[in-house]
Amino acid sequence: MERGEIRRVLGWALVAALTVAAATAIGALVTGDFDDTEWRVIGTSFGFAFLSATAAAGSSARLRPRLELLGGATAVASALTFALLAAGLWTDLLDDEGTWRVFGCLLILTVAGSHACLVLMARRPTDSDAVRLLVTVSLATAAIDSLFGILPLSGAADEVSDGFAQLLAVLVVVLLFSTLVPPILRRLQRSQGGPQGFAGEVLAIADRIDELGRGPGIRTPEIRRETERLRRLARGQTG
Repeated sequence: MERGEIRRVLGWALVAALTVAAATAIGALVTGDFDDTEWRVIGTSFGFAFLSATAAAGSSARLRPRLELLGGATAVASALTFALLAAGLWTDLLDDEGTWRVFGCLLILTVAGSHACLVLMARRPTDSDAVRLLVTVSLATAAIDSLFGILPLSGAADEVSDGFAQLLAVLVVVLLFSTLVPPILRRLQRSQGGPQGFAGEVLAIADRIDELGRGPGIRTPEIRRETERLRRLARGQTG
C-alpha cells in the first residue's frame, strides 16, 4: 500500500471515530444521561482516533529506507495499545490497576515511536547544522522523557521527588522546542530563494527519487542516472 493510500484510509478512520465520539457526546448531553456506556464509547472512539494517527506515522515511516523497523514497531504498538484500551474499557479489566499500568507504558512507547517517525521523516539533505542538532536533541529528550514516564507507571519508581518532576518538566519544554523549531527553520531556509534555495530543492528531489528507486521491480540504474543529472544541475547553479 502506498503512503498516500495509507493516509487516506487512516484519515477516514480518524473522521469516523471522531464522528462517533461527537454523536455519542451530543446524544448524551441532549438526553442528560451520561452513563458508563457513553463514556466507554467516547473513550474508545477518541482512543481509536489518536492511535490511528500514531499508526499512520509508523506506516508511513515503514516505507522509508532505514526506518522500516521503527515504523513497523510503531504501527504494531499502536494496535496493541488500542486493543488494551478497548479491553480495559469494555471488560472486567476496567478495575484492574495492572492493566492500566501496562496501557500507560505502551501508550508512552507508542507516542515516542510516532514522534521519532515524524521527526526522522522530516529530515532533509539540505538541513543546516543547527537543524540537525535540534533533531538529535528532540530524539534524545523524547527517549529520556519516555523512560522517566515509564518508571513510575511500571512501579519501578514508587515515589517521584520534586526535583525529578522539575527535571521532567524541563525536558518536556526542551522536547517541544527542539521538535517545533526545525520545521520553522526549514521553511525560513526555503523562503530565502536564490541559487542555494534552488539547489537545495533539486537535491531534495533527487534524494526522494533515490528512495523510490530502491523498491522491487524498479529500474534503479535509470533512476540513479536521472538523479545524478539533477545533482549536476544543482551544483552548476551554485557554482
